Amino acid sequence: MIQWSSLLTVLLCLIPMVVEGIEDKLYNESNERYSSSTVGLLKLLKVEQEFMDNLINYASHLEDKIQLLQRYLSAIGYELSLKDGVEYVSNPLYAFSLLRRTHEDLPKWYEYFKEAIGKEELSVLEDLVKKVPDNVDLHSAMQGIQRIERIYELRIDDMAQGVLQGMQYNIRLSYRDLIAMGHMMYKQRDYQAAAKWYRMACKRELEESDELLNEVLGNPSEYLHRQYIKALFVYASSISDPSKTTEEAFITAENSMAETSKEDVDNLIFNLNDPENDLVKEQQLYLTKRRPSNFEIGCRGLYRRKANLVCRYKFTTTPFLRLAPLKFEEINLDPYIAMYHEVLYDSEIEELKGQSINMMNGYAEERNGTEIRETVARHSWWSDTSSLRERINQRIIDMTGFNFSKTEKLQVANYGVGTYFKPHFDYTSDGFETPDATALGDRLASIIFYASDVSQGGATVFPEINVSIFPRKGSSLYWFNLFDDGRPNVRSQHAVCPVINGDRWTLTMWVHLFPQMFTMPCKS
Repeated sequence: MIQWSSLLTVLLCLIPMVVEGIEDKLYNESNERYSSSTVGLLKLLKVEQEFMDNLINYASHLEDKIQLLQRYLSAIGYELSLKDGVEYVSNPLYAFSLLRRTHEDLPKWYEYFKEAIGKEELSVLEDLVKKVPDNVDLHSAMQGIQRIERIYELRIDDMAQGVLQGMQYNIRLSYRDLIAMGHMMYKQRDYQAAAKWYRMACKRELEESDELLNEVLGNPSEYLHRQYIKALFVYASSISDPSKTTEEAFITAENSMAETSKEDVDNLIFNLNDPENDLVKEQQLYLTKRRPSNFEIGCRGLYRRKANLVCRYKFTTTPFLRLAPLKFEEINLDPYIAMYHEVLYDSEIEELKGQSINMMNGYAEERNGTEIRETVARHSWWSDTSSLRERINQRIIDMTGFNFSKTEKLQVANYGVGTYFKPHFDYTSDGFETPDATALGDRLASIIFYASDVSQGGATVFPEINVSIFPRKGSSLYWFNLFDDGRPNVRSQHAVCPVINGDRWTLTMWVHLFPQMFTMPCKS
């Protein structure tokens, strides 16, 4: 049985890793970011389907090539992706795999078939290949998977097998998916996580080895083995000698017998894959854990539930509510947070989703030189004249008693692979000035309509007051960001947790202070 002390003496075949990264230059944010929303992922799914359908049609007379392509399609669950696109891309494992294979595999299939396809058909495939995700998009998806794993404390072993928070899905990450995740973790110098992903890739390699597919897509076997050994070496060093820094262990790994032969590498991997040794590795790799932040605890739904709050029908805000009272639930008193239930209807939700055609990437921060920003979601401002939009605005007035125009614009948002909104304030803070603050005052209150159920994750969390609200389709959440006198309430800090599985749609409005001057006077 391999022990970590003895493992350090044999993990010597170490080759420096080269990972395709993101160039440090001004990134064109108008580029497609499929990973930012399920809306974008559906567009990418359509690109892959058009590409594969064209290949099947063009290659039907090439028996050897079409059989190879069909084996690939079977391996990636292509038929499954055709059944229900929304359900497919709403699962982050499916979505990441889609982004990874369209980024890496589609161009290789194009090259493989290029010589056997006519010029006219080739131009169609060329146009589709131009639409594959770029490095930034793929990197964003991998960060999303990492974020889901860490925030919800999921086991990488389980994720590789399609298990998310105890729920088994009909997917397994592929050999190349697992390698891609390992590479990103290695580049970030998180050797513990890298070793976990590489370990699962080595196990999957034993099950899915296909020499013909390796001819088309490349064979990363030896490269994987060396990187796995190197990641284990650095992580084992941190356990056996805590006084040694990760950087020192990394340098040792880089310099130790870099010319080790492939035969020696293969022998060591064979030894590591022995079931008894593999069990030891698994136990050691999950030995150390991070302490969760309060935000992460909230995302997991582990806050203690508030007491002495009420649920009732509310009918006093406007005269109309005397005829049609609304289901009302208090969530918190300071800041005041409340929820109305069944106030957005399926027909209205379908119409607001029609705004997705104009959606653009949404960012939490201002652009800063060459920095590539993380996307929060796709969003659009619903400003077109619409009886539905006016009706929803009137409903907000009925619910809250706030004073604003019935033609006020609303924000429609849709979230993607592990996208989230880190803890922040809706009022002017930290160098962020709210739009229209000069003319209308700061944001007094925020209102969010949940336009979809989310089966796992996706909560709105208030980490300062230990409150989590999980999306319920048709419900509306609202809270106050300011005190009665206009001072900011730091306890209103909130965040959006990443979706584990589901399609998160929201409709949001911010209510400014000045128009409420006479409807909500300061308390004496």
